[in-house]
Amino acid sequence: SHSHWDREWYLPLERHKMKLLDLIDANMELFANDPEFKSFHLDGQTIVLDDYLEVRPEKRAELEKYIQEGRFRVGPFYILQDEFLTSGEANVRNIQTGMRDAKKYGNLTKVGYFPDAFGNAGQMPQLLKQAGMKAVAFGRGVKPVGFNNELKEGGEYESAYSEMQWESPDGSRLLGILFANWYCNGMEIPVEEKAAKEYWDSRLESAGMFASTDELLFMNGCDHQPVQKDLTAAIETARKLYPDIEFVHSNFEDYVKCVEEAVGDKLSTVKGELTSQETDGWYTLVNTCSSHVVLKRQNRENEVALERVAEPLAAFAAECGREYPHDRLNYAWKILMQNHPHDSICGCSVDQVNKEIEVRFDRSTEVAHTVSEEASAYLADQIDTSAFEKYGENAVPFIVFNTTGDARTGTVSTVLDAKRDYNKWLWDGHRDMNAWAMPEYRVVDAQGNVLEASVKDAGVKFGYDLPDDKFRQPYMARQVEVSFFAENVPALGYAAYALVPADQVSAQAAGCTIAKDGTHLENKYLSVSVNEDGTVN
Repeated sequence: SHSHWDREWYLPLERHKMKLLDLIDANMELFANDPEFKSFHLDGQTIVLDDYLEVRPEKRAELEKYIQEGRFRVGPFYILQDEFLTSGEANVRNIQTGMRDAKKYGNLTKVGYFPDAFGNAGQMPQLLKQAGMKAVAFGRGVKPVGFNNELKEGGEYESAYSEMQWESPDGSRLLGILFANWYCNGMEIPVEEKAAKEYWDSRLESAGMFASTDELLFMNGCDHQPVQKDLTAAIETARKLYPDIEFVHSNFEDYVKCVEEAVGDKLSTVKGELTSQETDGWYTLVNTCSSHVVLKRQNRENEVALERVAEPLAAFAAECGREYPHDRLNYAWKILMQNHPHDSICGCSVDQVNKEIEVRFDRSTEVAHTVSEEASAYLADQIDTSAFEKYGENAVPFIVFNTTGDARTGTVSTVLDAKRDYNKWLWDGHRDMNAWAMPEYRVVDAQGNVLEASVKDAGVKFGYDLPDDKFRQPYMARQVEVSFFAENVPALGYAAYALVPADQVSAQAAGCTIAKDGTHLENKYLSVSVNEDGTVN
């Protein structure tokens, strides 16, 4: 028994959430009153537990009791994400977060679960095996073998059965279960005998046609499907009608164990990505990259802000004695991953969903920026910039961090406060800062080299510091836009530079680095000459 729970899709989040409350409450009522109703699969994602308890916190003990007893089957993921529109790191964090949360609630289902993912990444068996999973279930992307992936006479198929070995490029394999008859082939089972006979004759034939063993899988649910409250009676009817068949109200782990014991070595091996379009029914919904592309860009910016900036800087700071902000980063990752379900990130939901996605990206990115700013400020305070003291009090030291694993060379662009004033009312501060005669600036490195740079006046800006030991400190600042070419900033390291008044550097160093005459320009990168006819070499 299950319900595929798209957290947001054809209804906004909160409307679906109200239905989720009813679903979980109905299950707990069944668990309390019907011992034959064994368990309910909560769609492989732990976020539904957070959503439920956000509204019904008083139910936590009861919910945890049923999870620990194995009545609710939870995990291993936090959300059911799209694996292609999200980063590799986001896929890993999704597994880590779901497993951590499932164990916190008291149990973990060790079966990877992708009922409706729009294709699956080739590395998934590798990741899932490393995470301790025993099998993986999926609904799309394998050449046709079943009900809506219609078997055709003389066709070529990746697997002859709805069960197969799925192999990653590194050779890791997991037992793969394809929902050849989709994940609703056992929904709404009739109790009345005549209707049940018609129902089971058809369903047994369809499942048996593609199964590799006598263990036939019937998925008792569908998208946002309410729990079938009379399932016990429906199973009893089936047992009467088919005495030679054992009907079991099962769970994925028990089912997988039975298949493994029965299958032998007859299964085919499917390798790499599950993205086949050769189906009659359940396509993998390709080409969603262009749907709400602004949200895709926001997603990548958010992922980079966490993976490539906030976490490395926080790790640098932790190496220098600052506490690593696990809680803040886990919080930001959870907000980001709430945008990664297949219907959300693919852009195939109602407009209200897309509005909420945009806000969640903003929230997660702001946390990432805060972590980055605090970590970099902590590090900068410990970096020796005394080499720039000789340039006087108007010198502005600054640090360029390289959070990648390779030395970096490239253009650095930033905005710096050339001067701050904390001591005046805002209107006086703005007037005086605007009137300040800002000197001509150069950019120098820690060795005293003057770099080719663009330094532009960026005007006056209001800001404030938020110190740890006093009230916020407002100021007015005169800012400059700085752009220069930084060479060989060390891997996982930094380089120090300073904005210095031009009259504080030597005439030779401050002079133009471009050799020129009436028809010729040259520096270490380019040589340009103008011909008499106006053409350029």
